Amino acid sequence: METVFQPKILAFLCNWCSYAGADMAGVSRIQYPPSIRVIRTMCSGRVDPLFIIQALRDGFDGVMVAGCHMGDCHYQDGNVYTLRRMNMLSHLLDLSGIGKNRVHLRWASAAEAQPFADYVSEVTGIISGLGRFDSKIHQLKLDALHRSLSTQRLRWLVGIDRQVTERCNVYGKKTDPVYFQQVLQEAVVAEYQKALIHETLSKSPVSIREMSETTGLPVYTVSLRLNDLERASLVNLAGHEGTTPRFALAA
Repeated sequence: METVFQPKILAFLCNWCSYAGADMAGVSRIQYPPSIRVIRTMCSGRVDPLFIIQALRDGFDGVMVAGCHMGDCHYQDGNVYTLRRMNMLSHLLDLSGIGKNRVHLRWASAAEAQPFADYVSEVTGIISGLGRFDSKIHQLKLDALHRSLSTQRLRWLVGIDRQVTERCNVYGKKTDPVYFQQVLQEAVVAEYQKALIHETLSKSPVSIREMSETTGLPVYTVSLRLNDLERASLVNLAGHEGTTPRFALAA
């Protein structure tokens, strides 16, 4: 008899709301799929996107992050920062081809035992439909996601979002939120593409065409991002194979 695939999902639950909601669901004997493995955090704002990538690397089929409703955060606005980070991560997951549906964000209060159970059932159903996640097949993409999410540029941009779009600078002006999101999205694409190339070069010296074949990026895009990496002194010309230049990471 064929067994139904049961995904393995890592759930980061806020101590004050969603974890308490999960506890209430248990006390109330509310049934939901036994698919989640729980890590309790003091605030959803403490869930670094790098934790989520590591969970996928470690063999989880998906990740769920659950926190307090907007306006109810015990640390004022930790969940607001969670939302911004998760939006950025969703874009990166789609760029990589892994897909944003592997990771889900939900809000549940301490009194919402049934909604919490419903969220687990919903997320389990979505990830079950995607099938098992093979981290070995996606190793290059996961490594590139980890590298791009570690860059100072992306971490800084997400961190200053509210500072520059909601508060006035010394000249009494705010940054247009739409413009800021455009800048952030362009940075996300650029950093992920550079990370893909960086990870490809970490194996051995390769040509631009080989980088294109490995990463799936167009030759022009590889040349553009390779130029960025060279200007940052991260990549050097490693020699030629016939008339074809080959590149490697800087020593």
